[in-house]
Amino acid sequence: MKQQIDDNLRRVYDDAAREPVPERFTKLLEQLRQQEQKPCAPDSDTSPEDDDQ
Repeated sequence: MKQQIDDNLRRVYDDAAREPVPERFTKLLEQLRQQEQKPCAPDSDTSPEDDDQ
């Protein structure tokens, strides 16, 4: 029984891993790459921690 569960889980995860990345994610990744290439603004004094307060 345990082996059957393991096999089924492995099959489901293998199928999901073979699916193509959705276009919206590839667009988001491209936007992030473009932002990384831009120089940071020297007068930017905000940090990600400021959003948590």
